[in-house]
Amino acid sequence: MNESTQPLVSPHFALGATPAPPQVDEQPTQAEDAEMLRRIQACVDACEGISTQELEEGVVQDMQRVLREVAPIIAEWSREQQS
Repeated sequence: MNESTQPLVSPHFALGATPAPPQVDEQPTQAEDAEMLRRIQACVDACEGISTQELEEGVVQDMQRVLREVAPIIAEWSREQQS
């Protein structure tokens, strides 16, 4: 394996122009605060009935994966029923 195709090993550094890191001490704007609160409320509402443990274990990601796998099957079944 030549040097240009070796996998990166942490820590690694980039040379050249890189964007400045975000300023940690910057305060969010009122609009950003409002949007974050709106997002948090939407998450809380969407997760009603799901335990904290289930959330920590990835139940939402599991449900998303299952839906991605099942949706095409349901769509095909629906098209067949309409024919």
